[in-house]
Amino acid sequence: MKIKEKNKKWITLAVLAIAVCMIIAGVINGEPVVVLTKATSICLQCIGIN
Repeated sequence: MKIKEKNKKWITLAVLAIAVCMIIAGVINGEPVVVLTKATSICLQCIGIN
């Protein structure tokens, strides 16, 4: 099944728009703080400090 070049561009733009919306929603919900907290905890456990 071949996808026309015109359709590929629209599909790419749609996926990009969805990705941007999901990133914005995550930032609004405070997810970066959660991710950084978990990453710090894991790193400290790896080197044996925590």
